[in-house]
Amino acid sequence: MVRFFRSGNLASRVFDRQLLSPRPGATVNTVRQFYENLVPSYTIYDIDCPDYSFRKFTDDGKYLVAFSRNHQDLIVYRPIWLTYSCTEECDSHDLPPKAKKFDSFFKQLYSIPLASSNEYICKDFFLYMDCHQFGLFATSTAQSNDSTATEGAIHGVPSIEKITFYLVRLEDGVILDEKAFCNDFINLAHSIGAYLYEDLLCIVSLRYQTIHILQIRDSGNLVDVRRIGAFCREDDELFLHSHVQAGFGGSFLPGIKQRLLSYIFRKTWNEVPDQTLRVQHLKKKFYFHFQDYVDLIIWKVQFLDRHHLFIKFGSVDGGVSRSTDQNLAFFAVYNMETTDIVSLYQNSSEELYSLFEQFYDHFHANPQDSSHGKFISSHSNDIHALDQLHTLKNKASSSSQFVKKMMASLPYTCQSQSPSPYFDLSLFS
Repeated sequence: MVRFFRSGNLASRVFDRQLLSPRPGATVNTVRQFYENLVPSYTIYDIDCPDYSFRKFTDDGKYLVAFSRNHQDLIVYRPIWLTYSCTEECDSHDLPPKAKKFDSFFKQLYSIPLASSNEYICKDFFLYMDCHQFGLFATSTAQSNDSTATEGAIHGVPSIEKITFYLVRLEDGVILDEKAFCNDFINLAHSIGAYLYEDLLCIVSLRYQTIHILQIRDSGNLVDVRRIGAFCREDDELFLHSHVQAGFGGSFLPGIKQRLLSYIFRKTWNEVPDQTLRVQHLKKKFYFHFQDYVDLIIWKVQFLDRHHLFIKFGSVDGGVSRSTDQNLAFFAVYNMETTDIVSLYQNSSEELYSLFEQFYDHFHANPQDSSHGKFISSHSNDIHALDQLHTLKNKASSSSQFVKKMMASLPYTCQSQSPSPYFDLSLFS
């Protein structure tokens, strides 16, 4: 196979681009290869910088998101791009004094108030909708661990008086829509409690064990699509109320929990073909652990595609704490259209780890129309990353503990990996 030499001279590569056309579908990748000639090589220290809390760049690099120190205001900057250059080895004396000013590299577009007096912007939460350049932000009041018991709420999960999600058009700072949750608990740290896939947004209420699916319209409206938790279908509640007898004083398990238990029961039932042994097998594998299954709660959710959710179940303690490596957990693939659980794995499952290793990119669920997300390096698309994973696995003292450690990161946090070319192992290995 013929491999073409890529010149280290930027001007030569620009000239080659005028003469040679990239293969169909490889235009973006060809552009990213130019970063091999634009490598950061010098750091400027002691910059005259505004006293803000800087969150991150958007994936397309167009905006830099920051928050005020009192966590009340949203500030958005636009990069000015290349401002200064050196012909040879760069030295601080070669740069003008303006090079040490933040304003020389970024232009402030606007500053808008998001949070009220008793609310604060969650500085770890930010999701970006590339196609419309919308930004999703969250504010909340203080967390209370001494929350009163409420019908439908999970005991042991803290409460937040008010959590508000704001959809902002980053171009001009217009607040397009907002969605509020009262006396609830949503894990806002590092955007764990929400997942964005194309125009669909998933928000997980830990306190009420409800998965809220919303759609972000082109107009910027947040529209409720469905809720998964106590009920799985839109008419479940109506059906239940019309068939339950008037004097019934008992309670039903949530719909998603019933789906989980029925899947475990059918799977256990089919494991033993003999009718006599099957009953003993059910007692040992299902009924003996029945209460443990009932006590499982939803920890975290992500989209696999527009119809399937990847749901992590575990104990109440593990759902609130940050370290979940040693906690028992289950992973379920849930079909939103049929309301069925398609498959279920324990966090020590070798089968799930094999899928994780071979089809890592599917767990990140990057939309097909994303020109940036598809270039994130992983051990399922890059030999260098795969070698690193195998090295870690070989060094592990226990295979089962290594699997649990790898599975602890699932489901993946939305937009947690940067698509920057400088992290592309096919360019910089």
